[in-house]
Amino acid sequence: MTGGGRGTVGITGASGYLGGVIRQRLRDTGWHTIDLVRTPRDATARPFTIGAPYPTDLLAGLDVLVHCAYDMTLHRPEEIRSVNVDGTRSLLELARSSGVERTIVLSSMSAYEGTQQLYGLSKLAIEADAIQVGACPIRPGLVYGPRAGGMAGTLTRLARLPLVPVMAPRAHQFTVHEDDLADAVEALVTSDRLPRIPIGVANPEPVPFGRLLEGLARQQGRAGRTVPVDWRLVLGLLRAAERMHVPLPVRSDSVLGLVHPAPSVPNLAVLDGLGVRFRRFGQPVPPQSPRSGDVVVDQGSS
Repeated sequence: MTGGGRGTVGITGASGYLGGVIRQRLRDTGWHTIDLVRTPRDATARPFTIGAPYPTDLLAGLDVLVHCAYDMTLHRPEEIRSVNVDGTRSLLELARSSGVERTIVLSSMSAYEGTQQLYGLSKLAIEADAIQVGACPIRPGLVYGPRAGGMAGTLTRLARLPLVPVMAPRAHQFTVHEDDLADAVEALVTSDRLPRIPIGVANPEPVPFGRLLEGLARQQGRAGRTVPVDWRLVLGLLRAAERMHVPLPVRSDSVLGLVHPAPSVPNLAVLDGLGVRFRRFGQPVPPQSPRSGDVVVDQGSS
């Protein structure tokens, strides 16, 4: 598909935070979107569950597939591989046999060589399968914004506490505003050629974990006072609760992603060449962006 074209995009996980952000942007720019979700809520949506058998016509009529779905409820390595890794591989093979012109797969900044996360390891395996079939894996950083969900949503709720616990003050995160993530996906969907390499989608300036929480607290009109907490204690408590099947707002595996972040944002030159810019955490808009009116999250120095 050539730049400027408009067609039909199927989005797995469209009812989730990132899928919803991407769907809204593509709809706003003239694309026809089809939700691929567990529970379809309109006539155009199609039932889809990652890792389940897929009907042969699931992707019929799609020009583009954006794969955002991932089952975060699984904890055992064999379950994660069977559902998320093997399920994605089957979806990618179906996309190729169905004539889908291009596929974008959401990976994660947790997917880097040396990661200790099960999540990151599974995303690395998914990336390898995506590249093999000509799809493009992208690695969003910590996605934040007015509608923040996922880990950013959890951290936003944490920042409401009178004293905000900081598990690893020297650790950092690479952040991306939800609008900038949408810019990146739209640029790749309409680009002349889809790269076959993992592409980081985040500002390359690392944000210290303590400053990140302080900024999220300020966004909510709070002082953002922090207190250090040993992440190993938190990790142990979460793992014990998981063994007892206690519902939790965050997984133990996610703690490893917070305290052992990726070393850098890969292949940013690809998106820079497409005119995509990423604001620093705290900037209202990215450099050379025509948008305005976004909420400033952090007024701290960079």
